[in-house]
Amino acid sequence: MLDVVRLQCEFTASIHTTSFIRRNNDCALRELTREHVILQNLPDDFEAIVEAHQRELIEPAATLYAVQKIHGDKVREQTKHAYGRLVDVHLLIAGVLATGMLRIDGKLTPYTATNEERNSLFANYVIGMVVCERAIEEGRYLQAHALLRQEMETLAQLKAVSAGKRKDSSSPNVKVLEKSLSRLYGELSAAAHVSKHHIVRAVTELEVSGKDLPRQTNGTRYFPAFDEGLARRSFGLHLILTLRLLEELSADVHKQHGDDGFTKRESEAVNLAVELMIAEGMLEPDN
Repeated sequence: MLDVVRLQCEFTASIHTTSFIRRNNDCALRELTREHVILQNLPDDFEAIVEAHQRELIEPAATLYAVQKIHGDKVREQTKHAYGRLVDVHLLIAGVLATGMLRIDGKLTPYTATNEERNSLFANYVIGMVVCERAIEEGRYLQAHALLRQEMETLAQLKAVSAGKRKDSSSPNVKVLEKSLSRLYGELSAAAHVSKHHIVRAVTELEVSGKDLPRQTNGTRYFPAFDEGLARRSFGLHLILTLRLLEELSADVHKQHGDDGFTKRESEAVNLAVELMIAEGMLEPDN
């Protein structure tokens, strides 16, 4: 009887899937038809007109992006120098994370809804790590803080899933995180939503000087600039959040894979990372 029910469910799902594909194909066909009609109504020299505008605009467009790259590269060099031993912390944490993930890569585990949700959240965090780190390195601090906010929400969501309290379409409650992290959420949100002028102004203000200018003349900067304090604090927060991700992942790996969990050697590397972060002033030692 169960097999019959399962087959009926699979058949129903197949019908829905086929219907969904057909609807999508119909939509795609309508889009192609609409595009063809639009192209038919364009003047014969439309492409020539587009190319003429492109030739006129390619230099200013290239200049815009070249300025971003030149200043971003300059800030990156300053940032890496300012990180100090945080560079070593990053390698230790990222190395342990990658080693554990590679060891269980491709291994099958029993399906549960909780496992699937948590695995997706882990993957989302890992995918975003490079983007977040690059934004901090290049001095794009508001953008980095929006990404740090998502990393914090990912950790909170992991805990909500484990507790069976995840709510679709709702932001997770970051109060489940330690107070030293959750109290930063408001400032990260202000940066993400550009809701406080002084925060936005702080990372775009440009001092202007010259004989013919009034005293205390300020401009607006349209490229990133280095801020040692912001760079270190932002990267330190990213590393702390990644440490907390490791704790969550370690629990899942030991539960799902047993002996394939993090090794004593890897735990030693994490402890070394914590000691270095304390030495760099990013963490306070336990009493």
